[in-house]
Amino acid sequence: MPRLDHAPRARSGQPDWSRDGGDWPNRNCSEFWYVDGTTWHLQRRGTGPLALLLHGTGAATHSWSPLIPELEQKFEVLAVDLPGHGFTQVRRGFQPSLPGMAAELLALMKELDAAPSTIVGHSAGAAIALYVAARRQMRPDTLVSINGAFEPFSGLMRWIAPLTAKAATMGGLAAWMVSRNSAGPEGVRSLIENVGSDPDAVDARPYSVLMRQRGHIQGALRMMANWNVSSLMLDCSKVSIPALFIAGAQDRAVPPEVSERAAGRTQNGTYLEFDKLGHLAHEEAPELVAAAIKDHWDRSKAP
Repeated sequence: MPRLDHAPRARSGQPDWSRDGGDWPNRNCSEFWYVDGTTWHLQRRGTGPLALLLHGTGAATHSWSPLIPELEQKFEVLAVDLPGHGFTQVRRGFQPSLPGMAAELLALMKELDAAPSTIVGHSAGAAIALYVAARRQMRPDTLVSINGAFEPFSGLMRWIAPLTAKAATMGGLAAWMVSRNSAGPEGVRSLIENVGSDPDAVDARPYSVLMRQRGHIQGALRMMANWNVSSLMLDCSKVSIPALFIAGAQDRAVPPEVSERAAGRTQNGTYLEFDKLGHLAHEEAPELVAAAIKDHWDRSKAP
């Protein structure tokens, strides 16, 4: 059966459910599925229209844990660990490009017999959501982006990030260095601050768990190395469903103007900016972000 009755044993360097998942947020609604060589970790809660939640690079289902209690009042929520992240173990030979990520996700949705009514994506997760919606590989009624990473890195980061990521694929040295330097409380706090978010408003513990695992870091960096979003702004014009683009004004990872441009290029886009929030806006202020998502849904269904 594709659904496993217990978490699989992790590969060396990967987060292990028996060791690292003991107090994982929303652990009681976690499931493991084996689909075409990939073992997925996902979480499901609530009833209603299906809301698929896609986290950003370097995160996992825990990123949605503050938002899920707010959304499950209206939706059946499905959150997944993307391939190479968290407790999802990829098949050998998998290339974590944007099309590759989308293909893996589509295979999972087919196995689950799931058709999302709305897709909510954060950062790189929003890029995946836009990609599949523009190509009608999924046909949600609405789309929500939170600080969507729809453009290549600008300035110095445009060169540093891909080079660092490519180094990680050459034996994992960069992944080991990132893990070693960032896994402690101060390292995680610094990472949260560096993307413009308030470390006192974000649960740092799951990030610390993930940052201790070389495999998770390498998976995130390999994703960056294979990421090509050069066509996503053009894809916006193909999106006709109501699309909400949320941005945190303090975001230092993805400038708010990226979300504003994307909203302007979609056929039915809305831009919403929160003044005091950063890249992890949905973790800092889940009530505000959830209210915006639910209001967007209600407006899309209004006669």
